Amino acid sequence: MTSGFFQGVDQVRGYEGDTRPILRASSPAPFGLEQPEGIYFDFTSFDPASFDNRTTSAILSVTSISGGFNADADPENPFLVSIHGVGENPLLAIADDTNPDGIMSAIEFESTHIFNAVSSVSVNSLGLVTFDVTDLINDWIDGENSNYFIALTGRNDRSGSDFLHGFSNSSEVPAATFLTIAQIPEPSELILLTTGSLALLGHRSRGVSFL
Repeated sequence: MTSGFFQGVDQVRGYEGDTRPILRASSPAPFGLEQPEGIYFDFTSFDPASFDNRTTSAILSVTSISGGFNADADPENPFLVSIHGVGENPLLAIADDTNPDGIMSAIEFESTHIFNAVSSVSVNSLGLVTFDVTDLINDWIDGENSNYFIALTGRNDRSGSDFLHGFSNSSEVPAATFLTIAQIPEPSELILLTTGSLALLGHRSRGVSFL
């Protein structure tokens, strides 16, 4: 996770061992801060060679929880949350105390290497939230994008509210985030790919299993 609230060079939170069960996504400029808060999910165990064809369905599931700052979405104040592909590996590209060899700041990465949204959902409660990421996963399968990370942001929210909404960190809350991909030509076969998230980023993913 990256956030304008983070000070100094510690710009990325949620690496393995950080013991952060809560990650947060924010509205575009929460409380007047220049840098929004966002999450990256790491699916680097994804193997496009395991797919013979494009998929007809890929669903990302995340778990909505309280962000802990009294700035959560609710039925009266819904928060538009979006899913994006990325143009670089954020774990390597973003420079901070954990990765001093990075080549850009978290703000620069957010503004230049997160693609347009592939899916958006209005979040107004706690619990499981699902996003259709079929087009994004087909880009991975086709080789059009080999950066197997998914960004979750509030950059398209236009409500004018200040949100700091929480999502469970899979590295601390197992199976809080997972990606379900339909295989072709066997419509009954699914691939379930789980991830550990990172307060900005994801952590190493946990592998592939068949349902």
